[in-house]
Amino acid sequence: MSEHRTAPVVVGYDASEPADVALAWAAREARMRGAVLRVVYVRDAHDTGVAARPHGDDLGDRGHEGPWPVVEEAAARARDVAPGVETETYVEYASPAAALVGVSHDAGALVLGATGHGGLYEAVRGSVVLQVTAHALCPVVVVPADAARADLPPDAPVVVGYDGSEPSGLALDAATATAWELGRTLRVVVVWRPGVAEWVTSRGPTEHEGHDITEADAGPVLQKGLARVEDRLRERGASDGALEVVGETREGHVARVLHREAEGAERLLLGTRGRGGFASLLLGSATHTLVRTAVCPVVVVRAPGMADPG
Repeated sequence: MSEHRTAPVVVGYDASEPADVALAWAAREARMRGAVLRVVYVRDAHDTGVAARPHGDDLGDRGHEGPWPVVEEAAARARDVAPGVETETYVEYASPAAALVGVSHDAGALVLGATGHGGLYEAVRGSVVLQVTAHALCPVVVVPADAARADLPPDAPVVVGYDGSEPSGLALDAATATAWELGRTLRVVVVWRPGVAEWVTSRGPTEHEGHDITEADAGPVLQKGLARVEDRLRERGASDGALEVVGETREGHVARVLHREAEGAERLLLGTRGRGGFASLLLGSATHTLVRTAVCPVVVVRAPGMADPG
């Protein structure tokens, strides 16, 4: 048995352009973490054609070879992008969402390419991304096409949306760790909406959802979040001021505000709501929207113990 190793970074790969962008991002992330990059190609066991796939799909064009040449080529490209990263390749024959949720059980992160804008293929891909993000057992990173840009400034911050709830607190913990490891500024954003009735927030700031926060409560919620950041940094042995932390309260719709905050960010971290049986409810409407529209990688952090029964 080997000694303890950092959990692998898993990337779902299907030979599409969005998957290539996700592959490159995942390769750099795995190298940064000192983790293995696990490239997983999922082929639906019921898929008998390539009509819904762009460019004919490499696997469709070379179906007699099977999926292995494609996934091995992807791993080779990942090693070119991030020299020194160790790669593993897997092929799963199952429904894409179920297979990707399955491989998330021992992963440090599961990386997926974001959807495009229209068409049957994009609709199918969007459904898979939504299901996986809602049900995976590890943080899920959805990488948009813009993440391939090489002009990301070195001072691009790690941004996290915080609303005082425990799911968003877990995202805050992950954002703190990420900002520390990357040496980037951590920006904590609390969004409040005008006109919210005071009785809605009578439970106190420890139980707020982002859409429940009033202007009066935004400050206390932010202070609670910043105190949590200090606790996490103290646990790491960080000295005061070792990490630049910026706290902000913003008025508006949660998804719109965080979408603006994500512009120029290194990544945006969000928590899941964890209620209800449908993917959009599990994610929460703001997270659901940002996964589809944000211009930077979006990391969705799911609370332990939120695995679906059965």
